[in-house]
Amino acid sequence: MKKGIWIPIVVLIVLGGGVAMAFALNGSDDIALTDDFTSSFLDPEVETDEGFHYFQSEKNNFSMWFPAGYYIEDDPVGYESKDYFEFINIHEDQSHSNEKEYWGFIQLKYRGNMTDHRAHLQLNRLLENFSYENQYEQLQTQAATIYYGSSYYTLEGKRGVTYDPATHSANQYFALIQSPDAKEFIVVDYGLY
Repeated sequence: MKKGIWIPIVVLIVLGGGVAMAFALNGSDDIALTDDFTSSFLDPEVETDEGFHYFQSEKNNFSMWFPAGYYIEDDPVGYESKDYFEFINIHEDQSHSNEKEYWGFIQLKYRGNMTDHRAHLQLNRLLENFSYENQYEQLQTQAATIYYGSSYYTLEGKRGVTYDPATHSANQYFALIQSPDAKEFIVVDYGLY
């Protein structure tokens, strides 16, 4: 073949390889980006740290950094969005589950039109379900009051038992983030299984 034909072929191969590498480096196989439902909430124009995407809730009630490798369950049992209530189940991609010992699950609940009393009822429910002996921390900022904690949860026989995260590696984490006027809050529960 002539030299004039080889040069365009080599250039196309190099460009094609560069494009393939760019897709690989940008996580094009990331389920958060490839799942149509999940990616509809993500804004790639907003900068985040590596391993996250910018997420905006359907009713624009909240935004967050969404973890790469996770997807939103597109099911009425796992996803609901109303003006004053949003419920989202976020699952870690298990397509590579044989490579990992653990997989994660996140549940978010947004509530608007609330009272301080109802937020404390929700906090008490969180503590009852996820804390070890009602242990939690509180962080006060100008933008929110944050109640958070962790515990180690396991099954012993047919009974669930919660242990102190100071003596066991925590596998469940929880938080309630409340607006300064106490009219909105978000509950987050993250578990490793």
